[in-house]
Amino acid sequence: MEPGRSQRRGRPRGVVRVCRHVRHGSGRSPRPIERKPQAVSISRPRRQFAAAVATLSLLATAACSSGGGEQGERSDTGAQVAKKDRSGGTLNIGLGADPGGVDAAVVNQVWRTVARALADSLVFYNPETKRVEPWLATSWTVSDDARVYSFELRDDVTFHDGTKLTAKVVKANLESLNRPGIHSSAKTVVQGIRTIKTPSEHKVTVEFAEPNAAFLVSLSRAYGGIVSEKTARLPVEKRQNWLDGSGPFYLEEYVPNQRIVLKKRADYDWAPKYFDHDGPAYLDEVVYKIIPEDSVRNGAVIGGDELQFIYWVNAKYLPQFESAGLTISKTLNPATGTELPVNTSSTFLKDVRVRQALQSGVDRDAFVKIDSGGIDEPATGPLSKDNPYHSDQSALLKYDPERSKSLLKQAGWTKTGKDGIRVNAAGERLSLRVPADDAGWQVLQDQWKKLGIELVLDPPLPAEANEKLLSGEYDIAYWYASSPDPDVLRANYGKTTGSNRSFIADDDKTGKKLDRLLQEQNQTIDQAERQKLVDQASHILVEQAYEIPVSNDIDIWAYSPRLHDIKPVGLDQYLINAWLAKK
Repeated sequence: MEPGRSQRRGRPRGVVRVCRHVRHGSGRSPRPIERKPQAVSISRPRRQFAAAVATLSLLATAACSSGGGEQGERSDTGAQVAKKDRSGGTLNIGLGADPGGVDAAVVNQVWRTVARALADSLVFYNPETKRVEPWLATSWTVSDDARVYSFELRDDVTFHDGTKLTAKVVKANLESLNRPGIHSSAKTVVQGIRTIKTPSEHKVTVEFAEPNAAFLVSLSRAYGGIVSEKTARLPVEKRQNWLDGSGPFYLEEYVPNQRIVLKKRADYDWAPKYFDHDGPAYLDEVVYKIIPEDSVRNGAVIGGDELQFIYWVNAKYLPQFESAGLTISKTLNPATGTELPVNTSSTFLKDVRVRQALQSGVDRDAFVKIDSGGIDEPATGPLSKDNPYHSDQSALLKYDPERSKSLLKQAGWTKTGKDGIRVNAAGERLSLRVPADDAGWQVLQDQWKKLGIELVLDPPLPAEANEKLLSGEYDIAYWYASSPDPDVLRANYGKTTGSNRSFIADDDKTGKKLDRLLQEQNQTIDQAERQKLVDQASHILVEQAYEIPVSNDIDIWAYSPRLHDIKPVGLDQYLINAWLAKK
């Protein structure tokens, strides 16, 4: 899972129908082409990459379908420009901070940007149908118990270093994700794998010790992107700075805190069918520029010469961008958004009444108004409305401060000190410690203070944050997930397997029931049955206040009207169709 919002922005089984897909195309080997290396701070060695000689197409059947979509500007206002006239140009993208690396298996957040352009996945998650479709894997089968997954791979895919995609490479990739230094989101992909077999050059079979219904969706994420065997075997610290993937772009240079430069692969021809795109990307080059100052970054994208795209836009800048004629895109997080795991092992929060008082003491409408300028949505449950297993628990999330006060009195917090903070019979103040200090937390601090609860904002050092969030030293923590599968709930709150971020005790009977439901939903392929399990688990999470869902995040992109067809898939940034109109 990804870290919380305060780190990622300045502010803010119906029977499973496994689609059989047939791929047609030439099996001839491509001819290597040599490219000259360039001297850079972190330099690419001399290497070769393959030029495609075959025109390929995926003839996919959509036995998998469902409704749904995502928010945001997805239409091509330059549709009158023929595809043959869209090629060329450099897209400059502004980043507020260096992502800390280029490999999404190693560093958080880079999956949104650079990593998705460099490394493809075995499967693709279609945000409109909410189904998994072919990508590097042309077809797959899943055992009835969701324990054994067998994939047939394309035989025409090469990595940026010229090596070919094989079952052996996929095996090396999956094995590499279980090493120290790989972040937790990537590790969840391979958690519980018993064996990985390669019965042929282009077939790989993965067997889990226990059922894993979320595996396909997990594989679709950028942090599960397939890299070359050489990259997969690199020490983790080196993967932060370099990787060879099979994506439509390759890494030309990475100068930390300055820029990341990607170049188009002329031989790329295996984009997911969703993009309706044959051949290489339109753009010749993509440059991510690190520009920390909002005013400088904003001015650059408004001018349109230095930058043509920025994201994670603060809502307060929207009027400025709109008046300047920029295109604004808004995408709803398909997972959780801002959620607060509650430490049930904490002295005061062992009492469910105190936790419930916190839950009903959150004015979510006011929170999003201040934290995001009203752009985000108040949470209606542990999962976002864009998650295919969204469970509406809004009846339990109504703002009711009088109920909160009554619950606190029932819990023994009947007296109030001169500072307005409640005191129990032992003279202890109802003071809770949290690991952040930003506008959102300040809103919660103010709302809960009106109930007589003190919130101490005590953020750890950034390098210590992930570890400390799992240490149990805070009363309430934060987290944020973006995977469009309900298994994010097990990953975060499961006790048998999972992070148990609420520190549910062994003798907590309701907690045991919750854990059973979270484990069972990931062992259930039948969609309707899985939804029932998710609904029950979501109800318990909210009613028992093991977590406090606050808001569902909407990512804002702002870009030049010259830029067309840049695609948000979930929160990932896809560049295969992006093109720049001529000035």
